[in-house]
Amino acid sequence: MYSTTAPKVLPTSLVKLDAKTLKPTQVVQIGPRADLVVAAGGYVWVTHGSLRYTPSDGLRDAGDRMLTRVDPSTGETRAVGGGLAPCGLTADPSGDVWVANCFASGQKSNVVRVDAKTLVFERTRLFPPTDGYYRGMDYGGGSLWAADVSGGAVQGRGLTKLSPRTRKRSVIQLSRHPNALAWSDGYGDLWMTNFDDRSVSRLHAETGKVKVFESVAKLNPGALAVKDDSVWFGDWNVPDVVRLPAVGSKPPLHVLLPVKPKRAGITSVAAGAGFIWAAVPDDHAVWRIDPRTNRPTRIEIGYYPWGVAGSDDGIWVVTRAKDA
Repeated sequence: MYSTTAPKVLPTSLVKLDAKTLKPTQVVQIGPRADLVVAAGGYVWVTHGSLRYTPSDGLRDAGDRMLTRVDPSTGETRAVGGGLAPCGLTADPSGDVWVANCFASGQKSNVVRVDAKTLVFERTRLFPPTDGYYRGMDYGGGSLWAADVSGGAVQGRGLTKLSPRTRKRSVIQLSRHPNALAWSDGYGDLWMTNFDDRSVSRLHAETGKVKVFESVAKLNPGALAVKDDSVWFGDWNVPDVVRLPAVGSKPPLHVLLPVKPKRAGITSVAAGAGFIWAAVPDDHAVWRIDPRTNRPTRIEIGYYPWGVAGSDDGIWVVTRAKDA
């Protein structure tokens, strides 16, 4: 379904919001359980069934574990199959996307690059096949970065750095397990949330030096985004968005979102159109934060927004019919 004027937000849909008016300008219906969303190569890419609140709704090899490519110019959707089961997603500067695959039974996790135009991907061992799942990924400084796997017998405390051009791979050891990743172009740093340690870490790529920001989260730091000289992350279990300086030693600033539900964690954070955006499924809303004032503004979605991504001309949100 594709709408150009006054579209109505629907469950299981991809929604484009005008960053200034905060009104939907486009709605495209997609499959269920949508979560991660990335704008790349003139398309919008959506994963399904990657994120969840409770272990009881755990990882499964089902037909709704897939990647969807949406063409915003036409509203056309294409399901990308043939062996993909996404747990992580990030954009390549070429417009292609990198997909971290994870499987519920038997098959080892891997990372592949999907061609934006042809949807072809190569089954190469760019990363070691392993149990558990790769999730945190980002591209920066000419390299693809991936956090060590989660959910396996052992949670690794390191990063894999891959040069897509030479396919040279190196491993960087850390003091704790990294989760979400975000690259800072201005400073050549890779930022990482440490979900189980209430902390955030910064790796300077050139020197390999790591700085840990201890106890900056109330509970579990999740998704993060970099904008200019600040790093923003959301707490998975409470409606708290935290702002850290990309350089320097200013204390963290907490933007506590005034939501009504008692349980209201943040599943996605993005920078775009001059603002910071946070998806809060249980509040049925996306929040826009003005970095000049740190003031949050609520955008009613009506369903469960799980993922949010910024682009040059708008903000993309994916919705679920329920919070599972």
